[in-house]
Formats: sequence, C-alpha cells, structure tokens
Amino acid sequence: MKPLRLDFESGDLSFWTAEGEAFANQPLRGDRLKASRVRPGLVPLGGDYWDGPYPVGHRGEYWISTENHLTGTLISDEFVINENYPWFSFLIGGGHDSAHLRVELLIKATAENQLTAAEPAGVTSYPIISLPGKGDFYRVFEATGSDSEVMHRVIFNVVDAGLTNQSARIRIVDNSTTHHINADDFNFSPDCPQVTPLAEGGGDPAAPVWGIADLHTHPMAALAFGGQLFWGQPDGPIETALHNCVPAHGIAGTGLQPKKGGSNFLIAFFEGTGYQPGIRNWLHPGHPVGGYPNFDGWPRFTTIIHQQMYIDWLRRTYEGGLRLMVAHVVNNELLAHEFGSEQSKVSHNDKTAVEVQITAMKALVARHAGWMEIAYSPADARRIIRQNKLAVILGVEVDSLGSWNREGDCTEDQVRAYLHHLYHDLGVRHLFPIHLANNAFGGAAVYNDLFNVINCFLRGDYFEVEDGSDSHVQFRLGDDPGPAISLYQSPLANMTPHLEPHYAPPDYRKVPGGHVNVQGLTHLGRFLVKEMMRLGMLVDIDHMSYKAVDETLEIAERQHYPVVSGHTHFQELAWQRQETASIHKCSSEFFRTTEQIERIRGLGGMVAPILNQGDNRDAGDILPELAGKLAKSCSGSATSWAHAYLYAVEKMQGRGIGIGTDMNGFYKSPCPRFGMNASYYLHYNIPGMGEDRQRQALRRDQVEVQANGVCYDTSIVDAGRYRFGGVLEGEVYDDLERDIWQALALYSAGLNPWTGEQPIPALSIRVENLAKGFCATNDEQLTRPGLLNIGNGPWEQRAAFLVKTEQAPGYSERDPETVHTIYSKILPIWRRWHAMQGSNTPLSRSRAGQRNFDINIDGVAHYGMLPDFFQDLKNVGLTEKDLLPLFRSAEDYIQVWETCERAKDNQALT
Repeated sequence: MKPLRLDFESGDLSFWTAEGEAFANQPLRGDRLKASRVRPGLVPLGGDYWDGPYPVGHRGEYWISTENHLTGTLISDEFVINENYPWFSFLIGGGHDSAHLRVELLIKATAENQLTAAEPAGVTSYPIISLPGKGDFYRVFEATGSDSEVMHRVIFNVVDAGLTNQSARIRIVDNSTTHHINADDFNFSPDCPQVTPLAEGGGDPAAPVWGIADLHTHPMAALAFGGQLFWGQPDGPIETALHNCVPAHGIAGTGLQPKKGGSNFLIAFFEGTGYQPGIRNWLHPGHPVGGYPNFDGWPRFTTIIHQQMYIDWLRRTYEGGLRLMVAHVVNNELLAHEFGSEQSKVSHNDKTAVEVQITAMKALVARHAGWMEIAYSPADARRIIRQNKLAVILGVEVDSLGSWNREGDCTEDQVRAYLHHLYHDLGVRHLFPIHLANNAFGGAAVYNDLFNVINCFLRGDYFEVEDGSDSHVQFRLGDDPGPAISLYQSPLANMTPHLEPHYAPPDYRKVPGGHVNVQGLTHLGRFLVKEMMRLGMLVDIDHMSYKAVDETLEIAERQHYPVVSGHTHFQELAWQRQETASIHKCSSEFFRTTEQIERIRGLGGMVAPILNQGDNRDAGDILPELAGKLAKSCSGSATSWAHAYLYAVEKMQGRGIGIGTDMNGFYKSPCPRFGMNASYYLHYNIPGMGEDRQRQALRRDQVEVQANGVCYDTSIVDAGRYRFGGVLEGEVYDDLERDIWQALALYSAGLNPWTGEQPIPALSIRVENLAKGFCATNDEQLTRPGLLNIGNGPWEQRAAFLVKTEQAPGYSERDPETVHTIYSKILPIWRRWHAMQGSNTPLSRSRAGQRNFDINIDGVAHYGMLPDFFQDLKNVGLTEKDLLPLFRSAEDYIQVWETCERAKDNQALT
C-alpha cells in the first residue's frame, strides 16, 4: 500500500469537499503573493523591480490560500491510517489564530474507539467534532499559522498517538474575516520529515527560495595581478580602503612615481578613457585618481583596475535582492609579471592566488557573518537564504589551474589530488577548467588578441586556429588587435623588463573565415571534468573553445550532469560582419550558440548573461514575439542586458537564468541611458575594443528616445564637472550642451550659485550663469548686459530662466537671437533631465563619502548599483512576470547543485 499524499496538483479539489466561500476558487497556482506582502521590509532600498511573486513554500504548482474576508471549511475524503507510515505532515502558513484558522486531523468516532489523549496534566478525552452527513470525529491534532505567509512544515506521529488502522479525515478551517490560511502537501511518510525551525526562517527545507544569483564575481581582485595593478580593498574603513589610487597608479594615473621610483607607464594605457573624440582621447594618458571622499575619479562604469565590490556596495546589492553569489578567484600571471614587485612575480602565480584569495574571502565573510555565509552544500545555501542572508559559493577562474600550463606538466594523480584539495580543504564548489589561455586541460575560447599574448607568456606558443564559419563564428585574430599588441610587438618589448615576451604570432590572415581554436579537451581535461563530476562540483564551460565545450557537453550528457555558462553572450544577438565596423561585436567562441544553450537546458543546467552586453542585437530581431516589448535600445545600457535576458528566458524555457556580473574582472559595466555617456558602447574611440564608426551614426537617435529613467527618493548631491564629460561631447552635444547638463545637476542638487553658500569645484563661468538662470526666482534677479557684464552671461541666465518657468523667448531687446539660440539648446536637455525621473516607486540612492550615485547618468559605477540596474530593467519594459526567472535564479542554481550532488556517486564515469 502506498503512503497517502493529499496535495492539490490536479488543479482542483479532488478528494476534498468545500463548504462556505473561502475555498470556492481554490486551489491557487504558482507564486501568487507579492514579496512586499510576504516579507515586509525585504528590500529596504525601495523601488518596485523586486515586488513580484514570492515563493511561500508550497510544493508543486497548486496550493491553498484563502482570502481574509471569506470563511469556510475544506474536508478531505475519508482514509485509513497505515502503521507503516507513521509521520503525518503538512505545510501551513497565514494567521496565527488556532480558534479560527487551523488544520485538523480528525479520527472517526465509533463505539469501538473511545480515544483518550495523554497530556502533562493527565488523561483527557479528545474533543468531538460533528461533521454533518459524515458523523462524529475526534480532533486528535491541530495546527495554525505563524503570522507569516511562508508555510512551515508541521509533523505529528500517529503511531505514537495510537491511531493506526483508524478512519480519518483532514479538515482545513478558516472562520476568520480578518486573516487567512495557507496549506499544502498533506502526506503520511515512513520517516520523519525534515523541519526548518522558525528561528531559521521557517519554510519547508526543500521548498523554493527567493532571490537573485550572481554566478560570476571577483571580490578579492585586489589580491590578484601582482597585488598592485588593481587598486582598492573590498573591506575595512572606507577612508583607507578606497582612498586615491596614486600609490599604485601614479600621478594622474600615468604610472609616474617620482618619489619612490619604480614608475610603470604601462598603467597609463589601462584606463583608456574613451570619453573624448579623435586625437583628444590620446592626449590624456592615465586616468582620474580620486577615490574617497569625493570619488571624482572612480568608481565609474568604465573602470577595470579600481575596486567596485567594496563591502558596503556588496551589502547594498544584497539588500536589493541578491541572495546567492559565486565568488571566483581571479588572476593573470602576465599582469602580475608586468605590474607586481619582484617578490610578487613568484608568489602570485595562479596556484598561490587560489590559496590567498580563498583564505581572504572566508575571512571577509566571517567578519560580516550577520548577513552573509559561505555555503558548502545546497542545503547550506537553502538554510542561509531562508535566514534572509547572502549565500556565498567559492569558485576558481584562473588561466593555469594548478599552475599547469601544458598537459605534460602534471599526472592524473596530481590532478585528482589538487582537485580534492580545492574541494575538501578549501571548499571550492564552482570551477573553470579553462580560462584565457590554453592549459593542461584544453583549448581556450579565441576572442581577443591580448589573450594570445597571455598564451605566449604562459606556454611559449600561440593559438592555432581554423575556419569556424560552420559554427557561425566571425571574429578573426589580427583584424583589430589594439594598442597593447603593438606595444608587445615594438622594440620596447626587448628593452624593458615590463614587456615580455616579444609577440610574433603566425600570419592569421592565411586562415579563412572566423577563427576558432583547434584545441579541444586534452586527455587530462576529460579526466578533470569527470573528477569534478565525481565530487559534485559545478562545471563552468565559459572560456572553453567550441571543441572543448562540445566534448564537455558530451561527457555531461552521458552522465545526465548539468553544466553552467555563468557569464556569457549569445551568438544570435551578435552583429554580422557587414553590420558593424568592430570585429569585437561579431560572434566569437565566447558567445553561446543556440545548440549549446539547448544542450545546457536539456541537462537542467544554467545560463547567465554577462552584465555588460555591450552593443548587441534586439531579441525581437531573432524572436518576433519579443519585437517591440522593450523601450528603444540604448547600446550597452539596461536595454542591452534586457534583450539578452529575454532571449535566454525564451531559449531556456523560463528556467535556469541568472546574471553574471564579472564585477572586478577587468570587464566594464553597463552605461547610462542619459547624460554624456548614453549609448556609450556604440563607439567609444578605443582601438582594439571600442571603435565602430559604422554603428556610431545611430547614437543620436538612441539618445533622444530614452525615457522613464530611474526615480530616486533624493536629488543628486555632487554636480562636479567629472560627471559631465563623455562620448557624446562633440558628437551629439557640444560644449555648451555639456555645460547645460552640469548646470541642471547643480539646480537639482540645490547648489544655488546666487547665494555662494556652498563651494562648487571646477565651476566654469558659463555653468554658473546657466545655473543662476535655473535657480532664479524672478526675471528681475537676472544679470543685465552692461559694461561690466560682457559676453553671453546675461543671455545664458535668461534662456535657462525661460526654460525653467516654461516660457518661450520673445522678440525684443530682452530676448535677442542669442537667447533664442541658447534656449533651443537648453530645452531638449531640460526634457531629457526630467525624462530621467521615472514612474517607479522611488529608490534610495547609493552614497559613498561626499557623493551619491545615479544610474541615469553614471551607469553601473559599482556593484552596489545593481539594484538601480534591476529597477532600470523594469523601467525599460520587463514586467514582474519577465523578472520572475531572475528572482528565482538562486533557487535554480541550488537545484543545479543538488542534481550535481545526487550524481556525484555515479562511478560509471569513463
């Protein structure tokens, strides 16, 4: 005889009888309650991007949830209690009111079973309940909710209570007109079910959790790359952790260190600004260095060598809905060689980097144990998230795992021993077999000439490629290598210890079509993947060559083992060669193909679009049902990621989609939709990555149609000039229009130049005059032209005042042609500024030191701006239903991990 299970998965009330109105439209399907109702205060930042369906702990699709004002009962059909299944359990939530809201186990009263109940005070009869038409019943057990929508599991041993072989019914009672009851999954089992204590968040241990999973971060990047190139600590007092970067990056970010020597001018090329047109971009080597307290140099969305995961910013994203984060070790031995000290060149190899960064990550989490914890198992992750904390999973992404560059560098026994060390001693659970260069385990994805320099440095050879046209790859080595390659090919490479080795790759022009790596998995690579599966580790296929990806998927498919693509682009959303002047926007081996996604989905794996999708194609171009769903594109902003996300949701059929930010991973972040850097990634004037004269022509159209920006609960406080330089100057906006943006920021921030009460650094005369016009309370306050007021100052004030007061300039001496001209410049920017104030519930701003951040003009400047980014996703057209897979991604990651755990004892791996 099978155990009895009374759930509602039939979608109706089969095996149940309803009385009254409370159960008339039951059961419900799916997550029907909003997060704000289930977890008040869950996201203290405000906004409304997160307030979608919340899993309250039901099993399967259907469950019971009554409404506050309705009453009634739901009674099950009669059944017999079997002694082989002593554990009666169910899920219950809702109001805590046993007098009016409860689940009851009822035993039929007969002449033969006069039941008594053992209680501390003695032996007392069970109460008798009369059910019209069904007879009298003893109420032997009851339970009520805990004033929480989240259902918790209640258990009762019927054998210990002496109730075997008795006829029974279950009754759900809702006699409250002010509260309600949630219930599901009534069953009898042979073993005692697991129960999550309310003190640990309640909920069924196996029920879904809520929250976003970021599958790819690098919190400990400050310890990588020789320990000097990347500036800023992830923890500690902000005034020391994030102070200006001159000690590492030199004066004005040029690498010049006159006091202590050891200058390294290569640093000047890392933060290639890309903020100015033409030759002006190259007349400003280096970068702004200002960190705490003004943060007028960094963080910004284009930085790659400054800290973006400071602990306060990480916590803000946790408060904004992040509940699972994979923290990967990262390193690059070439950069450690170029920028580290003599001592660090040895101590910061990949193998050492793993030990150092894992230790540091554990220490950081321990220091902030009140809201984060490392998860070493799926059960850990569920428990941590149920406690409303951040689950951190340790991962490794380095070029030479084990510091083995070639297959002959290690044996199977060494690989197995090191993998077990990573798993058992260090706690690593997520792993990349291959990163930027070929290694002992296989071939790397070919998509950047600089990685060929890394391959040369680590192995002394170059990528061997073949025609990848059959795989629809169009990227070609050598077509746009960038200035870094020129440096390694110049005589300087033989003259300075900071440029090694001399780079002389083969003539890739001889290989037709798009370039793919000829190297797949090595014998040791196949061995490594199988050993990872034996341990239940998550295998990340990103950075593998297409051949290595295919072989890994074949192994996984034989074992029914899910794999992960944790930070990726999609081939179908890449531009064709004839559509772009940038080879970097065309498909490469780093882009997932449709077939690869389908195979990952078939394995029950997971895909995470990388945060910065750059300039990609609209999903509606590929999937017509998505056409017109989102606001007009702004290349590289939230619209770009939204298109990639919708594409992934469609291809993955709504399951297994997270986000992979690659934060602190030498990868820029999404740009703003407004201000001087809107649609940044169409073209940003940096050879080797950011030049696209062909698509540049679309920029004005993209900029001018943006609307519904993110609304904040306070105005910006910092209107410094540094926020108002960018790629649009000289292209969409002239220098007057740039100054209008800054003047509007001054006005919005309440910095009134008429009063002079607050000093405004780097304030030009024109910006001051425009701001005076915006801040003026009447026309009489404005400056008049005269002998002491030459130039356009009076007219700038007048034009700004007219725009602010919604007046048009007239045709008199008060409004000469100059006022009309300036007015025509101000009005559209005034409208752009107000288009930034979107319709969302206001979001609290991120603040650090003396400035606060605004995604509308700053983009994703640091990790703490992810909530703002998620809000912008909603503002550009993603609905609560669209966002549901994202807020289910922590659950999906755990389910992938659980499948890996179940499969790890499979000894059939061959």
